[in-house]
Amino acid sequence: MPRLEVLDPESQEFIRSYQCREGGAPAWVPLNKPLSDCKVALITSSGLIRRGDRPFDLSNPGGDSSFRVIPSNSDPSELTLSIVSTNWDRTGFMADVNVIFPMERLRELAEEKVIGSLAEEFYAFMGSIFEVDPVIERSAPEVGRRLKEARVDVALLVPV
Repeated sequence: MPRLEVLDPESQEFIRSYQCREGGAPAWVPLNKPLSDCKVALITSSGLIRRGDRPFDLSNPGGDSSFRVIPSNSDPSELTLSIVSTNWDRTGFMADVNVIFPMERLRELAEEKVIGSLAEEFYAFMGSIFEVDPVIERSAPEVGRRLKEARVDVALLVPV
């Protein structure tokens, strides 16, 4: 993300006046077992997809509130960004996908027994969602249901 002062005036004004949603205290569940026994999932807001997946809908001014499933055994070379923004530097992603989606680092942690295992499914959302109600009401609960059904203990959130 660029520094505010290097953005165009319209983007600067948008960021300065953006009203964040207040939703009360965040949901929190204490971890009741060692991390080495936990199944871990990865969730990103980078707009990441696998080549061939349906891209996020960039024509919706409120943002695409859907999510994409990325199998945890995906090859990093299959992954691409489906979002376009002049304000986002892709250099880090192009050099190493783990900058925005540390799937290989999690695989290493599982191999080293630092974490118990990886969930079979990871999830990606589009960033820049301005109409958040559909995410709160539909997409996030669906991902939560899937995580619970898969008996995931820990979800690593990677906001981008």
